Amino acid sequence: MIEAKPQMATSKRPFDYTNIAFLTLTPLIGIFGTALYVWRYGFSWIDLAVFALMYVCGGLSITAGYHRYYAHLSHKSSKILQFFYLFFGAAAVENSALNWTADHRNHHRFVDTDADPYNINRGGFYAHMGWICYKDSRDAKTRYQSVPDLLKDPLLMWQHRWYLALVVLAGFVFPAVLGHLVGRPLLAGLLWGGFLRVTLGHHMTFLINSAAHLWGKRPYSLDNSARDNWALAPLTFGEGYHNFHHKFPSDWRNGVRWYQFDMTKWWLALMRPLGLVSNLRRTPEPHILKARLQVELAAAKNKISATEPSWRMAWGDRIHESLEAAKTRVEAAMERYHQAKLERARHARPSAMRQGLESRLEAYRTEFLNARMSWKSAMRLVNRLSYAGATKNLMTVAAILDLLKSRV
Repeated sequence: MIEAKPQMATSKRPFDYTNIAFLTLTPLIGIFGTALYVWRYGFSWIDLAVFALMYVCGGLSITAGYHRYYAHLSHKSSKILQFFYLFFGAAAVENSALNWTADHRNHHRFVDTDADPYNINRGGFYAHMGWICYKDSRDAKTRYQSVPDLLKDPLLMWQHRWYLALVVLAGFVFPAVLGHLVGRPLLAGLLWGGFLRVTLGHHMTFLINSAAHLWGKRPYSLDNSARDNWALAPLTFGEGYHNFHHKFPSDWRNGVRWYQFDMTKWWLALMRPLGLVSNLRRTPEPHILKARLQVELAAAKNKISATEPSWRMAWGDRIHESLEAAKTRVEAAMERYHQAKLERARHARPSAMRQGLESRLEAYRTEFLNARMSWKSAMRLVNRLSYAGATKNLMTVAAILDLLKSRV
């Protein structure tokens, strides 16, 4: 298989003046043009409604369509929904689904390297939008080697061939006519649903490439710069949980916890009972837990390594062994609990077997909760121990023995 070639250094690549002009003029027209229109003709809630409708349709087409369906194959989508994604994806003016997906798959495969199209190591502005200002100098064979499956998709290739026409029709003509049909001037729909909406949609997407690789936490993986940033999630239809996404890219969710804002997840969940979405791919709970524990264990080891040398030599190895054993215990307990839940789901009807499964499930759940609670207690003790070592104050022998004895 041919490896993707890194882009030439930006200093050697020609500028893409079409993209530069569009990225410059769109916000000027969208922000100042809309402000001038409101100052001259007044504000209407209908204009805001057209903006909101177009923003949601375009945003979901990028996140649920371009991203989770085409780029990561996290689920199966009906042809009706695919057409919706491709039409309003063009309206978002973020490239054709083919080009967008090719770039994004390379981003995941080569993240933080020269072959990453929006490599954060080239700077926040470059990752945000600077990379779009240069022409892609690769030949078609190299550019599309990551998307052989999509080259066989007739509907997607139709959008790719007619992309520019669809941008004009879906991105600007459609909102102008839509506004006109509900009693607003064509210019109002064009400004609110066209230029202003495209501007905000662009930069919300761009923030995932920049801010979500600069600020936030990394609870699932330390292997790359991607971060979970809860503040970005409401702005980007749930894409802010970027560390989880880079660790488990084929999962249909980004906000894996029930309380995390992930509008795209909710959209897909709504489409499933309507028969428009199926085969939602979900990362098994033990895999997610294992990733979190690995990161927590690495942090604990780093804290112990930063303590005073004599203390570390006396206790470090024993604490490391205790933590490894604790991690193994939690993972094993979660695996048993998870398998019991799957078995119960296979026996949905009331029966003697199901009653036995319920009892086993509750026992495994208790075992897992106890193991997890002990792990958290061990982490708190490690924090105390490392702080004491760093300040060269001795912790009590009792506290150290508590950690070693427990084996969590």
